[in-house]
Amino acid sequence: MSVKKGKIGTLFLISHLVFISGCGRSGYIPPEISSEPVKFSIIKTNDGVSFINETGQVVIKQQFLDAQPFSDGLAAVRVKERWGFINHKGEFVIQPQYIGAQPFSEKLALVSLEGETTPVFIDQRGNVVIKPKQNWNFVWGFKGGLAAVVVKDKFGFINTKGEIAIEPKFDRVRGFYDGLAFVQVGAYQEALIGYIDYSGKLSIPFEFEYKAGTDFAMNRAIVSKVNYRDDEYMLIDKTGKVLKNQLDLTCSVDFQTKSTAKGFVEGLLPVRLKLPNQTTGCGYIDMQGKVAIPPDFNIRIAEYFSEGLASVEIKGRWGYINKSGSIVIEPKFQEVSPFTNGLAYVKVNAASEGFINHSGQFVWQPVTFK
Repeated sequence: MSVKKGKIGTLFLISHLVFISGCGRSGYIPPEISSEPVKFSIIKTNDGVSFINETGQVVIKQQFLDAQPFSDGLAAVRVKERWGFINHKGEFVIQPQYIGAQPFSEKLALVSLEGETTPVFIDQRGNVVIKPKQNWNFVWGFKGGLAAVVVKDKFGFINTKGEIAIEPKFDRVRGFYDGLAFVQVGAYQEALIGYIDYSGKLSIPFEFEYKAGTDFAMNRAIVSKVNYRDDEYMLIDKTGKVLKNQLDLTCSVDFQTKSTAKGFVEGLLPVRLKLPNQTTGCGYIDMQGKVAIPPDFNIRIAEYFSEGLASVEIKGRWGYINKSGSIVIEPKFQEVSPFTNGLAYVKVNAASEGFINHSGQFVWQPVTFK
């Protein structure tokens, strides 16, 4: 396999990107918006942002200052001080005109216009379809046909017509996943979380610690009671039934550090488990709470699976395992990322980085900086 080379300043992996433009000329045919996922990855160099495919080939050359992940066939890109949206051919579907933009979700995107204090929702041709009413503020895009709205410091949800669907009465919310949304009442140490359905009805009561709740994934969520310890997380289903308790989730740095921590991904959850000699190691449980990949004392950190592979740290170096627990990419990296669109960003050492495929081969060869 040929390896692409390039002098990379700072290299990142984001996924799915494209370019956009719209006009009102007579007979004008608007640029195509792909209905299929576009499997491009972004590299950021000193010269700008480029996009590569799974083989490492540059498919859209450097011409942007910044870019966001591709979704719904479009990606937000920044030219000078304005954001617009492009398609998979690098064509502008929506010209750069926004001072801020979020990725499309359910064919609507949240953008900020100069001179406006509150963002608006646009469609895939740049038409404003939802404007905020007085005292409203939007915070992120649609999920399950609903988007969060803030009214006088309280969170609720609107529908795609811009109507209030769930009254603003919560102190914090997240999007809908598997038909339920994380909601919080109270602030700081007094806060508790529960889960509501699309009608706003409380499906799972406010009885869990606000720091520990995840969104539902594959009909499972991770929660904990107030004053929890590291080994006191619980696995619940959508009825609130506890399927397994006393989960120790300290194996995953992602779980410990991210505000929107994950639950199950690809049917598995990284957990710390006891070994026969009473020491512990990182392994994985399945959705029934049973051990799917036995713990390994040598694995200090184990992250979530993505595209069938999970990154693990062994003796200070990162590699990847498969769902059988076998090492398929040797631990030789200083830093790694999850696989997205067939590629993962890795750093060999402080001066060398690149993208690898599922075989661990570099498709964009790392270089040494001088």
